[in-house]
Amino acid sequence: MPRYKIADVVFDAQLKYKYTEKLCKNYEYCGEEDAKLLISITDEDIGAEKVNALDYPDNYLESLALFRKLCAYILSNEDGIIFHSSAIMVDGKAYLFTAPSGTGKSTHTRLWRELLGDRAVMVNDDKPIIRLVDGKFYVYGTPWNGKHGLDTNCRAEVKAICKIYQAKENVIKKVSADQMILTLLDQTVRPKKSADMDKLLGLLDKMLTQLDLYTLGCNVSREAAELSYRTMTGRSDYED
Repeated sequence: MPRYKIADVVFDAQLKYKYTEKLCKNYEYCGEEDAKLLISITDEDIGAEKVNALDYPDNYLESLALFRKLCAYILSNEDGIIFHSSAIMVDGKAYLFTAPSGTGKSTHTRLWRELLGDRAVMVNDDKPIIRLVDGKFYVYGTPWNGKHGLDTNCRAEVKAICKIYQAKENVIKKVSADQMILTLLDQTVRPKKSADMDKLLGLLDKMLTQLDLYTLGCNVSREAAELSYRTMTGRSDYED
């Protein structure tokens, strides 16, 4: 039975398909920590995923069921949430770009990588996990990494969250918690249990008060990446 460590949570997984094992291979764990839980994926779990993804094969749906169960455990027990975003780490700090699918968040983090070279590391390009640990928010890579397959098995302290929208001219603004709350709600998974929903709202409230929040209207250009990098980091050392 494979053992994994994702978002600093060690767990065993009882799986049916090799696809999921292959997907999670970079997160296999062979250390001395005991598993905190066993996640078993059943035919019923796969069937539940099929309701919203009828055309996908069962092996892919198993991987979604695993992610759903892991995220439910992390929310209930580890102060963590799934946050739909493209998360990039620069000099040890993470910057999360979020937007509806197809808006350009992956393109923008690609521009950061082109701008900064090896200093920029993709944590996850689609479904990172954010946890509150010792009063600070950290983002973690996960195997569920989007169509470009970009992730790193690492964690980084979150510095800022930025909502992207398409625009002809590049403009970035620091915004208030009230201006960002709906975005955060839209980009995570809302649990059905009231106790878990209360925990989710509490975590989002802390994120909104502790992290820097921005909106970015941008086009596909190096100048857009330069602007967001300068503003969000307070640095302009990308010329080096």
